[in-house]
Amino acid sequence: MPSKYTSPKIRYHPLEKINIHRPVDRINYIKEQCKGLNVLDLGAYDETLIGKKQHSSWRWLHSEIAEVAKEVLGVDSSPQIKSLGRLKTPCGSTILYGEVDALEEIISFFKPDLIVAGELMEHTPNSLEWITRLGHLSPGTRLIATTPNATSIINLLLSFIGRENCHEDHLHIYSYKTLATLARKASIEDVKIIPYYYDPHIFIGRFPNWVTPIVQTINYLLAVPLQYFFPLTAFGLIMDGFLGSASE
Repeated sequence: MPSKYTSPKIRYHPLEKINIHRPVDRINYIKEQCKGLNVLDLGAYDETLIGKKQHSSWRWLHSEIAEVAKEVLGVDSSPQIKSLGRLKTPCGSTILYGEVDALEEIISFFKPDLIVAGELMEHTPNSLEWITRLGHLSPGTRLIATTPNATSIINLLLSFIGRENCHEDHLHIYSYKTLATLARKASIEDVKIIPYYYDPHIFIGRFPNWVTPIVQTINYLLAVPLQYFFPLTAFGLIMDGFLGSASE
C-alpha cells in the first residue's frame, strides 16, 4: 500500500530548487509499468493512427500497452466510438465509449491494477474533478497520467519568433508545480512527476523525406541534451501515483 505522501515537497517560491528526475521516453516508461497488469486506458482512441496507413516508426500508446499488459480495456469519448458503442482494435483490444467523469459502470466490471491517461488531462474541462472522482471509484489504484509541459524547450524557442505549439483541442497546459498542485488537491499518494522527452517521430511520414534527417539531427544534437541537462524544459510531464479518496 502507498504511504501517505500526496505531492512533491515544494514551497511555491520562484527561486526554490526543484529536484526533478531526468527525462524518460514517455511510451517506453508507460509500457514498462503495464507489464502483466490489467490496465484501463483512458483516452485510448486515436483516429489518426487507426483510420489510415501509418509509417512504421509511428507509435500508438494503446497498442504498445496491449503488447505487454495482461489485459487492457480502452475508454474514449470520441464520436467514432460513440456511434459504434465499442471498437475492436487491430491489436486485439477493445475500446468502449465512455466519459472520464462517468466511469462507474466500466469500473464495476473491469477492476484495473493500473489506470493510464495519456495526453488526456489537457483536453478535459475539469481534470481535478474527474481524477478526484476516479479516486472514489478505485481508491489505491495506480494512476499514470501524461501531459505537455508548460515550460518545454519547444515553446520556449518558438516564443522568440512569435510562435506557439498547441493542439486546437487543448484547454490547459501544466507545469511541474501546477501538476504537483493537482496531485495534492486530488489526494494522489506517493506521487512522482517525471519529465519526458520530445519525440520527433510525429514528423516522419508527414513531411518530405529530406526533412526527416534534419529534424532528427536537431533533436539529438540540441533538444535531447537541453532536456537532459535542464529537465524542466522537457516536452512533457508524467504524473505517477496512487489514487486516494479525498474523504479519507
